[in-house]
Amino acid sequence: MEKAVCNHGFFMMAPNVWDPKYKSLTRPLTLSNSSSASVTISHPPTRSFLVIQVPSINNVSRVDEELILKQVGRMLRISAEDERDVTEFQQLHEDAKKNGFGRIFRSPFLFEDMVKSILLCNMTWKRTLGMASSLCILQSKLADGTLRPISQTNKKRKRVLKETKESSKKEAGGNFPSAKELASLDKALINKHCKLGYRANWIVKLAKMVDSGTLNLEEMERRDMTAEQVSEKLTKMSGFGPFARATVLICIGYYHLVPSDTETLRLFRENYETKLGKLSELSPLYYKSASGCSHMKQLKED
Repeated sequence: MEKAVCNHGFFMMAPNVWDPKYKSLTRPLTLSNSSSASVTISHPPTRSFLVIQVPSINNVSRVDEELILKQVGRMLRISAEDERDVTEFQQLHEDAKKNGFGRIFRSPFLFEDMVKSILLCNMTWKRTLGMASSLCILQSKLADGTLRPISQTNKKRKRVLKETKESSKKEAGGNFPSAKELASLDKALINKHCKLGYRANWIVKLAKMVDSGTLNLEEMERRDMTAEQVSEKLTKMSGFGPFARATVLICIGYYHLVPSDTETLRLFRENYETKLGKLSELSPLYYKSASGCSHMKQLKED
């Protein structure tokens, strides 16, 4: 499981919490009533199966159990189709099979992958982590009512957010916001809480397309569309340049394009883990150091 999770930066981004000591992943997952519950996934060395714990629920309903398993399956790529992809890849690359590599970690839902792909572009890793965390804090405030969407009549009939007195005191992270939650907000409000800059406009547009059904993510997930058709659709959307498109395609299951930028080239030149150690053993306190820009800045400050 460690290699299925800790293989690229998404596992470090909120609301994912990887425990390097117990080799477990904890994060909120969505339930059938649209609320969230914290779920911990682990693979004890003495077991031949995953252990999935939901501490906050005594008796998980059959419907919620199936939904949780579906989300875990997507994150860890546990399906017949994923197994076929891994087998074919490992047949081409013996070292991958020897080292247990082949599954690329992703989020419970494609929408989260798409938003995180936008957060990765033209931004330091430290800020990317901060933006993802801020979005989860925003979601927690929406969920517990300290931030409440209310309808106000004005010329543009915009939906705005009312903030209660307690909201400024709460900073606990929640789940990653859904398309429905983000579609109900405007970019100014999101920037007030999350400081996403111009990305806020792109993300709100994406959320509205998904929430209205204009963009059918299930169709993309089922691979009813070819990789070229998906790429063409993404190209027409704001925020999806070559790097973000390639990242989304990999999250769907198309591996013919490799997301690459200046940081990728740097990693090719350096043995990354000789500096920081294994990423799966890195404390979350040092995640911001897991990039060239942050690492060089730290060296200068030291």
